[in-house]
Amino acid sequence: MLPPVTTALSRAALLALALSACKTAAPVPAPTVDAGLADAPDAPADAPSTLTFRGQPLGAPDRTIPEVDAIGYELDLAVADATPGAETFRATLRGTFLATRALSALSLDLEGNEVDEVSVDGAPTTHTRTGDRLDVALPRPVADGDGFVVSIRYHGSFLQGRTGAAGFNTNGGLMAVQRNREGRRVFMSLDWPGRTRRWLPVRDHPRDGAMVAARLTFPAALTVLSNGRRVGVTENADETRTWEYEALTPMPIYDLHIGAYDQWVDQETPAAANGVTIHHYDYRSMMAQGNAAYADIHEAMNFYTDTFGPYRWGPMSFLQEPAIGGGMEHATVVSMEETMFTRARVARVVAIHELAHHWSGNLVRVATWNDLWLSEGFSDYLTGRYIESHDGAAGGLVQWQEILRQGLLTEHAMRNDALLALRPADPEADPLRMFTLIVYKHGAFALRMLEATVGREALTTFLRGWFDRHAYGSVTTEALRTELESATHRELRGFFDQWVYGVFHPVMTVSTRPAEAGMVAVTVRQVQTVGPAEGFRYPLELELRNGAMTHRVTMEVTGRESTATVAAPFTPTSVVIDPEVKLFATAACGAALPDCRQGWTCTGSTTLASARYCLPPAAPQ
Repeated sequence: MLPPVTTALSRAALLALALSACKTAAPVPAPTVDAGLADAPDAPADAPSTLTFRGQPLGAPDRTIPEVDAIGYELDLAVADATPGAETFRATLRGTFLATRALSALSLDLEGNEVDEVSVDGAPTTHTRTGDRLDVALPRPVADGDGFVVSIRYHGSFLQGRTGAAGFNTNGGLMAVQRNREGRRVFMSLDWPGRTRRWLPVRDHPRDGAMVAARLTFPAALTVLSNGRRVGVTENADETRTWEYEALTPMPIYDLHIGAYDQWVDQETPAAANGVTIHHYDYRSMMAQGNAAYADIHEAMNFYTDTFGPYRWGPMSFLQEPAIGGGMEHATVVSMEETMFTRARVARVVAIHELAHHWSGNLVRVATWNDLWLSEGFSDYLTGRYIESHDGAAGGLVQWQEILRQGLLTEHAMRNDALLALRPADPEADPLRMFTLIVYKHGAFALRMLEATVGREALTTFLRGWFDRHAYGSVTTEALRTELESATHRELRGFFDQWVYGVFHPVMTVSTRPAEAGMVAVTVRQVQTVGPAEGFRYPLELELRNGAMTHRVTMEVTGRESTATVAAPFTPTSVVIDPEVKLFATAACGAALPDCRQGWTCTGSTTLASARYCLPPAAPQ
């Protein structure tokens, strides 16, 4: 997920739903919430080995997950009262689980709502609630490795969502937004980062991915969208419709999404090379802006599949919605903040970022919230790689400068924060504390700097294998380090200690003086007051300039002050640090120091974490 678009780009990957025209059928009685999915026969308690989820065999559990591995959730939800401002729902959720140890009870996450009935493998059972935890007693002991199904019937109210970035910190759960930018009501869910529990009794942690199926009954005027492929729409006698969806690719539970609106226009892109036609559901008043935002999204799909491996999710859609604040990568149904579309570049970049999550974050999940950069930083890095490939070197430079700009501003503002590191030390942090631009921007540059260490081709090959090896599973930062070391035969502990587990970034001054004939002595001083006491170590590319003449050299920076003598065909009158923006660093500026490079501005204060520093220009909107 990308943060609110007022402070950054947004992230969202909308679940691909290639909706065809609604089926028409003779009206049938309106289904109760107990019908359909919720009434599917439970597996016999004495035959766990035959248990499946929607016809999919369960396989072996992920034993790194405590208690149980969630395999899939089947949701049957109906709007009980559609009165504006007082909307309520009834629901049944069936969860299929594999035990990762012997169990006599199961703990689920559920905040609010009223639980009406709980059963396990068809047998009624008792439950208790403490805070946002729901503890279910198992009628029989469950052995390690056995599967079982828990059915929970409950009811609750739609939360009243606030529009725009202002509501980001309070929105979440199943919401009714009374007035979007078109003045109309939208029903929608927002589960990021730990808010699925506000409306679903689940294992609410990204490590524990699951398949999902949904049976959703809403007023008939609404188009209802959810994850995966649509398997049916039924017209009911009470002026409602029941929409059914199925997504049999395991996803982090925060990806589960429902959106319902009566004024979406289903538009589509040219088919990608893999045959996927990407749909985008735009407000009727914003159709042209939607077409502009997604003009090359199918080409991004082509780049990601060619470079990082196949797209494994089936359909793909983007939804214009309120109350997101940015973008959210709900698998196959990405949510896009309604206000972004007046800024063409922002909406385009957010869409590309959210699509990238179908490799990083959705397909390969994070094992802990402290590893969030493996989702967000990776997706920003993939976004930069695509834009560089599609828009050319100049367009790529604009994107990398924007990533650097946002990262520098964030780290200077958070210079005293306990979570300044890209991957903070354990214990696991509150996800909302982790949700800063550090995991996006510093994370993207950690990968960009790894290119200089292991080579771009080697890193690309590794990432393709990474997404394949860990598909449908969860990963840690240490796994990334050890696997990359093995693949490249490089020792990377020092790199990770400095750029991933350490804090902040270099802020430098550079000076030159003539040396022997044809040579120039270059001295780099690091002036930041946060980070390693001895300074950072890194290769630094410099562009020496004198009028129209330029010459590039690379030197190793090994501490607070480093000097190297380099060959130069002229005496430089100025120096540009890191001309291609490959380093998460910047130059110091201010009195008695050289001006920033053209287009960059001198900002900050000497009371901050360094002297004043050079900031890249903001990208066009």
